[in-house]
Amino acid sequence: MNRVIRISVLAALLLALAAGTVSAQGQRTIMERNIWYVDGNGQIHNTLYWRIFLGDYRDVQLIRNIPGEGQVTISAGMNFQLLSSGYIEGNGASARGVMHALPGMRMRLSNGTVEEIRVDHIDYIYDYGTKVATTDGRKGDFLMLVDGNLLEIRRFQITEFRMSTGQFGEPELRPVSNIQLMPIVALAFSREGADRAAKEAVTH
Repeated sequence: MNRVIRISVLAALLLALAAGTVSAQGQRTIMERNIWYVDGNGQIHNTLYWRIFLGDYRDVQLIRNIPGEGQVTISAGMNFQLLSSGYIEGNGASARGVMHALPGMRMRLSNGTVEEIRVDHIDYIYDYGTKVATTDGRKGDFLMLVDGNLLEIRRFQITEFRMSTGQFGEPELRPVSNIQLMPIVALAFSREGADRAAKEAVTH
């Protein structure tokens, strides 16, 4: 196999692997979590199985331990998704191959302080995913932290899933419609929170 063919095959394999990882991991890690979300018309909807696309990011600097090299900083193109399982998942590719990451959630307060938050701290996320209100009444910018990179949210698009029966009778999650990435304004973990989120100003 000549060099051009090897490179072509490797590139195709990496693309297929990256796509498969996003799909398979997303399906595998989606768990039931009741949320209410606000669409672009201000209407509130309810769903149990979901995934929120947070955006694509170029040149994310990831720190990885490479055998024989120690700790290495790798530049990667990544996409991030908030899963109903309660965490953010990142998938992408670099010159070193397929990359995965599990960013932490952060809130930046008006005084510039950045604090760690978890999904159970959140009352609602609003203004197209860029702001967050916590259950103790605080508000701030909603951010992700991955390997020292503090990233702002670039997209806030939902894919809803419904439990169905697979080919061999096994339970299977499938997207509700062909429109798998619908922009939303806000999401909340209670109907009351969704009502509050729907009243927040939208600046993005």
